[in-house]
Amino acid sequence: MENRPHKFKDKAIVLGVPIDNQPIVFFIKKIQDAILRKKQIKIYTPNPEICLKAEGDGGFKHVLETADYNLPDGFGLKLGAKILDENLDYRVCGSDLVKYIIEKFNNQQVYIVLRSDSLTKEADLKKTIDDYRIFYRVGTVDKDRPFDCDKILNEINDFKPQIVFVCLGAPEQEMWIDKYSRFLPDVNVAIGVGGSFDFLTGKIKRAPKVMRENGLEWAYRLYQEPKRLIRIKHAVADFLLKCHEWKRRIKNEYRENVVGVVVNKKGEYLVQKNMRLKDHWQFPQGGVDKGETQEEAVIREVGEEIGTDEQFLKIIKKIPENHVYDWYPYAQKLKGYKGQKQNVFLLEFSGRNSDIDHSDSYEVEEIKWVAKDDIVRSLHPIRREFGEKIVKHL
Repeated sequence: MENRPHKFKDKAIVLGVPIDNQPIVFFIKKIQDAILRKKQIKIYTPNPEICLKAEGDGGFKHVLETADYNLPDGFGLKLGAKILDENLDYRVCGSDLVKYIIEKFNNQQVYIVLRSDSLTKEADLKKTIDDYRIFYRVGTVDKDRPFDCDKILNEINDFKPQIVFVCLGAPEQEMWIDKYSRFLPDVNVAIGVGGSFDFLTGKIKRAPKVMRENGLEWAYRLYQEPKRLIRIKHAVADFLLKCHEWKRRIKNEYRENVVGVVVNKKGEYLVQKNMRLKDHWQFPQGGVDKGETQEEAVIREVGEEIGTDEQFLKIIKKIPENHVYDWYPYAQKLKGYKGQKQNVFLLEFSGRNSDIDHSDSYEVEEIKWVAKDDIVRSLHPIRREFGEKIVKHL
């Protein structure tokens, strides 16, 4: 495997989602350490279906990227990783991790967040968990309003559990943890576990071991629940086909990208600090969605990245410069293309600074307005050569 940034070492990147290539004992140790050191970690359990959802949802994919740990939950992930030339040696089921914690984490406090239509109810948990030396409470959120949960958050903070299991299904459980864990200061470990408790309580039977070991658990699940046919198709066939599509694109295709050079009423130009890269200043930019024109894309991308209404943005002209470049191999695996081809537009911003709010952005850490003569030196060194070409047309 090529030399990667530290955050992607010992991970397999599958459809842009970094998966920890580790056995279950690794995750158990990390949970124990978090409790001992009283720090907070977020753990998600992506399977092929979840990775497929994230592939088409940038916000959800970002949440998975920001997890402290992503379990390799699903035999299909190993197949997908192989297609994408990634190493994934382990499979760790969320249900196995839940079972270990319930059985072995004596005298710990656990809070379980269920959905109102969950197969497992509080009475089922009582029958199953009461025999173990663990203290637990259960809260239920409405299946249609999982984020209407002030009562649950207050209960968790009053109970002060070390571990919170969130059983809302993807992407709601990961988005829930990402949104609310900061408001739960006494929680050390928040884990999205989907329907894992359904296996623990016996509501759903797990496939025989021989089927699990040979990647046929999906067939047993289909036998038990024929209504899951569409979901199983997504998790098996559609997922693997999408991995093959990514492999082809990584080898041959450049993503169409637009750059927005934004000027305000004072004649100052906007540059933004990339949240994901250290001290990296650049122009707003982003990909062109399917069925979208470059002009539509640049207005949307700039509006989303700097947090302003599109009514304040107007295209002045398209700048006759483009930039084609390859990404590093790990970045190709994260984004699904060989590199990108950038086209540049000059945009007028007619609003005020108060009309910009990037606090919810997962791309932008900071913005600033600079004079034309200061643009190039404000950009990250890797972007200055193309920046010089752009400035000639301003």
